[in-house]
Amino acid sequence: MANKHDLLTLDYCVKSTAKMNILDKTLTKEKNQNRFEEENKVALETIGNYLQANIIKSPRLAIKKLSSCKELAALPRNPTSLYLTLTLSGYGSLNERWKKLFIGSGIIEGTVQGVVVGTATQNPWLGIAIATEEFGQEYLTWSGIDWLMGETYAPVTLEGELVLPGNGSDQQTIWKDSSFVTENDNELKNMTKAEKKKKEVQLTASLHKAEKEVMSSLNDYLGKEVLEPIRNPE
Repeated sequence: MANKHDLLTLDYCVKSTAKMNILDKTLTKEKNQNRFEEENKVALETIGNYLQANIIKSPRLAIKKLSSCKELAALPRNPTSLYLTLTLSGYGSLNERWKKLFIGSGIIEGTVQGVVVGTATQNPWLGIAIATEEFGQEYLTWSGIDWLMGETYAPVTLEGELVLPGNGSDQQTIWKDSSFVTENDNELKNMTKAEKKKKEVQLTASLHKAEKEVMSSLNDYLGKEVLEPIRNPE
């Protein structure tokens, strides 16, 4: 891909495909949508800042942020360039791809049944299982999994993909990973009870954990598969 004299550039962008879930049950749907959009915007900025601060550093690797992921398609083919996309695909709910998979495999129904069986353990899912009786089958099938996850947890899904330049099918993915986090107890344990109850605080904590996991995986790949071969060419 590159020799020891090449300066590699890594162009990256951050985007969101996350769908809204209820953040505050006391607010109207419209106000929840506005709140979600605000939180989503802050989350994208947080992801970009975390990457800049924590990505592996090397004099042979230049990092550049793109203003939009749409720019990736217009960038010229370059053998010394890497293109990174970070996607916030779930923020307070499961991403749509995983949700469809769960619905199709019947995991929702199995989860609820499993909770009922496990009531003697005082599992936190117990209250959720009882509450689901108030929901019609249609709601449970299509929206219930988001409600189940969002009511008790703060699910966040962050995905990363690193590609070599190319046009269409010529583009090659060389690294891809994702992190699905439902809660971050280590960060929340030092907060007050009032802070812990805020959904936006819970989601931010989950995001911090997801950022760390994805960035750790990316840095490991860049160090071993990109920068190390440049330092020690065959």
